[in-house]
Amino acid sequence: MDRMLNKHDFRIVLVLLPVLFLSIFLPSSARSLEVDRKLEKAIGIEKEAQRKADNWRKEKETILAEIQDLKHREQWLDFQDKKYRGYIKEEEGIIKELARKKEEFEKISMNLEPYLEEIYERLESFVENDLHFLPEERQKRLSFLRSSLDDYRVGLSEKLRRILEALQVEASYGRSIEKTDGILDLKGERIEVSFLRVGRLALFFISADRSRVGYLDKNTGTWRLLDHKYAKEVLKAIEMAERKRAVELVDLPVGKWKTAPKEQERSR
Repeated sequence: MDRMLNKHDFRIVLVLLPVLFLSIFLPSSARSLEVDRKLEKAIGIEKEAQRKADNWRKEKETILAEIQDLKHREQWLDFQDKKYRGYIKEEEGIIKELARKKEEFEKISMNLEPYLEEIYERLESFVENDLHFLPEERQKRLSFLRSSLDDYRVGLSEKLRRILEALQVEASYGRSIEKTDGILDLKGERIEVSFLRVGRLALFFISADRSRVGYLDKNTGTWRLLDHKYAKEVLKAIEMAERKRAVELVDLPVGKWKTAPKEQERSR
């Protein structure tokens, strides 16, 4: 600050020297006018110099602030650059992993589609050789699966889902009992009956008038009469299937059939 004042004073002295010189050698009136003019000019020059100095100081402060701001921005950009480099590296790893999974999925797809066809054929054969119950419902499900497998618009994952769903339904039949009503062709006679399915073990029937009771022979696919003593047990099981009776043990001939005597079959 002292150095700035000294320079400022020195400039004023330099400006005033001509004025003093003129005041000595010029006439008094002329000296007065000339001195005023020179002094005014000197003051104007000094004001202009001071204005430029002030402007330069403000400009310098602005430039320094901009430089500081640019340094902060550079630091921020360096930080962002490092951070996004990490992001890019992570994304590259994810892309590689996705590419690997895609390749694995393509391999699985190549093996899965033929496998689904094999599962369908095995399920179709199983239904054909299984206990004959709910034929329309089960055949409709097989037809739906067949059309799904043949439809190119159905994705592989959806085909798999439908196959698994059908397998679950078929598996559930083995863990349940069910009663349905219908018409049975028994030796050329059409009679109204109630059917009782016991899992996949057996399929019984009892006539509406409760006079005849029988079962489906798995080996021959024909209906056979049972001893009438089983009518009561079949009715108990039907009531349990309809949730009209508490669950209890029933004596049904599963596996070892005791058919009605031939005379009884002929009489009925």
